Amino acid sequence: MDAWKQAWWLTRNEYRKDKLQWLWSAIFMIYTGSMSGVLLIGQQQSNFINPVVDAFFLIMLPFQGFLFSRRSFRYIQEDSYTQMLAYYRRLPISNESVMWARLQQSLIAFAYNGLFFYGALYAVRLHTAGFTWDQYLAFALSCTGYGLLITGLYIYGEFLFSGKKYLLLSFMFLPIAVVISVLIRLSGNYGFWYVIQYSKLWGLVSPIMWIAVISGLATLWVFSRLTLKKLALRDLS
Repeated sequence: MDAWKQAWWLTRNEYRKDKLQWLWSAIFMIYTGSMSGVLLIGQQQSNFINPVVDAFFLIMLPFQGFLFSRRSFRYIQEDSYTQMLAYYRRLPISNESVMWARLQQSLIAFAYNGLFFYGALYAVRLHTAGFTWDQYLAFALSCTGYGLLITGLYIYGEFLFSGKKYLLLSFMFLPIAVVISVLIRLSGNYGFWYVIQYSKLWGLVSPIMWIAVISGLATLWVFSRLTLKKLALRDLS
């Protein structure tokens, strides 16, 4: 309980440092959600085997787990995540508190960014699909579940690698997303439309939604525990 309270103090302190991160994040999510809608419109108007739409969503959805602060922009030049961990260790603040704070920030970011991303996506494209509020919530939660799953990998990289190695880890994910998208498209389908159709058909009892959310939370938890164990041995000097 003490670690949770200390983590909440870290979270509030982090948000006070850079209030503009809320604005930059909102602008980016509105832009991304709008572009997603445009891609979906183009997808329906073409029979060409085009993996771009699924690849775009696979790559961009996990970004909802971040607020775009100065630290997130400077992690390569300044190795800002390593500096943050070293600073907290000197205070001292436990690794458990730092991890709880990171998880809190991720969940808050998914909720905040999701309002703008899914709002823009709905306004540009999905308002024509006839969603009810529970169907659209199921769609958003399905996507969020996938985002949580990948966030566990990002936290692993943030806490255990230098900025340059973390960048390399992030780049390694790009070709994997593209390959997955190509395989889905070669099967004659678009993966993202599966999520849309299942959300419309099943609403909040959508099997895709529950599988995505449970898998996302479980993977996030497993990677958080693994990261904590390795973080205790990491040299931050």
